[in-house]
This record gives sequence, C-alpha cells and structure tokens, in this order.
Amino acid sequence: MSSSHKNPSHCRGPKVVLIGASSIFFGRQTIWSMVSKPALRDGILTLVEVDSTRLGWVEGLARRAIQASGANIKLEVSTDYREHLKGADFVILAFAVKGVELRDVDATISTRYGMTMSSGDTIGPGGTFRTLREVPRQAEILEEVRRVCPDAWVINWVNPTAAMGIAMMRHFPDLKSIAICDGPHNPRFEDSLIVQAGLAPNVQSITPALRSRTKIRITGVNHFNWLTEMRYEDKDITPRVIEALRQASQDHHPIGASEDGKVELANKIASQLASSIGNAPMCIWHTQEYVPYFMGHGINKADTFTIKQWRVDLRRKWMNEVWDEMEGLASGRLPIEPFLENTRPDHASDIIETMWTGNGRLYYINMPNNGAVTNMPDDAYLELPTYVELSGVRPLAYGKIPRPLTGFIQRVLDEHELAVEAAVTCDRRILRQAFLASMVTVNIADVDACIDEMLEAEREYIPAGWYKDKEERHSSRSQQSPRLALAT
Repeated sequence: MSSSHKNPSHCRGPKVVLIGASSIFFGRQTIWSMVSKPALRDGILTLVEVDSTRLGWVEGLARRAIQASGANIKLEVSTDYREHLKGADFVILAFAVKGVELRDVDATISTRYGMTMSSGDTIGPGGTFRTLREVPRQAEILEEVRRVCPDAWVINWVNPTAAMGIAMMRHFPDLKSIAICDGPHNPRFEDSLIVQAGLAPNVQSITPALRSRTKIRITGVNHFNWLTEMRYEDKDITPRVIEALRQASQDHHPIGASEDGKVELANKIASQLASSIGNAPMCIWHTQEYVPYFMGHGINKADTFTIKQWRVDLRRKWMNEVWDEMEGLASGRLPIEPFLENTRPDHASDIIETMWTGNGRLYYINMPNNGAVTNMPDDAYLELPTYVELSGVRPLAYGKIPRPLTGFIQRVLDEHELAVEAAVTCDRRILRQAFLASMVTVNIADVDACIDEMLEAEREYIPAGWYKDKEERHSSRSQQSPRLALAT
C-alpha cells in the first residue's frame, strides 16, 4: 500500500470495514483498537452484521467508546456490506454461517463415524464442511470488493483460515489478501516461548535486546504450526521448550479448572507429540485433531490419549456471557472505562496500524510460501513469519522444514486445497477426495456415510448445487466458470 492509497476523505486514518462485527473474538477488539491507536482514531469504522439485534449492541459499544475516548472516528453501521465498501482501505472478514450450531452438527456426525473433532472448525469433516459453507459467502464479498474497492487489503479471520486463504489465492489473485489467526499474535506469541524456555521470568521482563538475541523458527499451516528451532546466542534451546511441555503435562489442575479435563489432556498430547517427533506443536488445541494418533482406534491403550468431542454447551455458555456484557456496555448498564482500560489490540488492527504508518514489524501471517520455505511449493499456503510494512507483506526466508513435518503439512494442504475445489465446483467426487486426504479418516465406507448425513443435515446452509443430480451438476459446471459457481 502506498501513501497515495490512504483515504482521501477528511479523515486522516484508514477506512476499515468489519464484516461480522458481532464476532465475540474480534468485534470488541477492533472497536477498541480503532478508538485507541493514534494512527487509527481519526479513521472510518464500518460495522457490518446481519443480526440487527447484535448490530445494535456493537454500535452502542462503539459509540460509547468513541465518546469516552475522544476519538475522531466516523462510525457507519449496516446489515449489508455492499452499502459501505466504497473507499475502504481494509476489509476484515469475521463472519460465520451459523458457526456454533453447525460446528456442533459437524462434530456430532463425524464422531459417529470414527473421526472425533475436538475443535471441528478447521480440519477433518468439520473443517471441510465449514469450507463448503464459508467459501461461497467469501466469494460474494470479494466479487464486490473487486468491483467497488479493488485496492483494499482483505484480511480474513474466518475459519478454516488456510482454506479461506487458499480460496482467495486461487480465485481472487488480483486482490491483496492475507489470512490471520489470533493465536500466533506477536509479540505475545514469541514472548510466551521466551518465558517457556526460561530466558525470562515473565513477559513483562522481556527486553528488545533479549528478543534480538533469540532466534525462533515457527511455521506450518494455520492451527498446525510447529517450533522447528529456538536458539539463544547461537545455543540450541529447543529442548528446553520440549521439557517445559513435559513438565506441564505432569501438572494437576483443580477440579473444574478446565473444560472437562481438556487442559490436562492437551498438555499430555503436546508433550507426547514433541518428544516423539522432536518438534513442538504451537497450537495443540487444534493440532491434536489433525493427526490420527488420538482418535482412540489403537489396540494398546497404555499411555494412549483420546481426544474428546467439541462441546457446544460450553461454547454457548461463554458466548452468552460475552453478549450479555456487550449489551450491558452498549446500553450503559455497565461502565465503559474497564473496557477501554482492559481490552487489548487484535492481530488485524495491529497489522492495519503497521501498514498505515509504515512502521515495519514482524507478524505471523498465512499466505503463499513464495520461496520462504525451500522444500515446499511456492503456492503452499503456510503460516509464516512475515515482515509487514507500507508496501505490503513479505515472508522471511525460512529454509527447510524438517521431516516428518513436511509430509504432515502437505497432507493438511491437500485436504484444504481439495475442500476449496469442492466448495467451488459442488463436486461430490472432489469432496470425497478431501475427506480421504485427511489424516483422521478411518475407512471409505464411513466417509461416504458421513458425507451423506452431513449434506442432508446442512442442506439449508450449503449451495443448492450440492443437491442437483449428477448429470445436471456436470452440465452446470461446463457452462459457468468456477468463480461464478462460488456465488451459487
């Protein structure tokens, strides 16, 4: 982005359009960042949310935050993103098609067929069907971005992050797009490793000098990223991180301190993976469902850990608490000052600030490899350490990813690539291939039955092309481009 790209209106800050503004993960943080960051607080914030009730909550929160902070933000709100894309500098995607409800459907059905989803929104049956739901909606938005604000940066939060990024790369290569996750958000992400390795007692004590003497190499696919090397003053300290994972796996938490024992289980799985493979998983809550080792199908049960199905009741409880707080902040029932004092910036807003000001910084971003990892294809959509500056994003040279991670990562990418192609074409054969590419697939008969049941259960939320007969679907594909099929 060049300086000439900055918003030509009276506002000195950027115009940021957030689609899916009631997101409990990203909506509040975006509002806070826009009113708190000096480079953003004179910009335009557009909040888009199809649920008018929740749109009212985020609007009320934003107006109170703007007033209390003294920010010169111009606020726009709408249930239709098409009304406000003109002049956008950044378009943030944070929507979900019936996210929690369908995530429960995905996890429940897939578990019956031997594919347990402990998260269910990225990989396996849940991740693939979420791709079928979300890619068409993303494509509709990007077609409008291409028409109305083609110079805007598109920043995707929507899971499956890698699959959504692949869809942007494959079908909208002319747009400037990246995909991100809140997990590897620097400096918090690398600082936590510095503490874990025993280089600092806490994150508050970490200095720029300490960071500069520490070399950290992390990459992979989103939710499947790995620490491949950590050095301090040229001494390999990766074993310290693996030992820290082992010690955490021995910790005992008081009853009720974790979701049904999931903290303890995740620690044990992380330690076992790190000690067995030699590289430490950085997103164990998701990584544990990517590999087949924890599906519970083994004969030897000693020292074997089995993941548990994702629980919708726990997520609904937390979401209701967050929405109640948001309603309270919007209505004035709750004071706004704690929100302004305690909220922290989100990954997307930090990236926007860096791009807008030109103050280059290192972030972990999902994007095409472009030669950064020398033993992966250039178009491998990886989560990479990336330098962000005024002119755009540039992945840093990484070198080789060690085996066996290369094989694992390629399998994950194959699954995502096939899921995206299935979403574009509504082709049952390709959907089946995506399921079979997954490392957690048990057998072909179960895959076919699982696909049948999930297609039937989610008929209301998946493009009608999936329900045409084979001949009609083939004829339809031969008469229209994949991009048009996306918007079915």
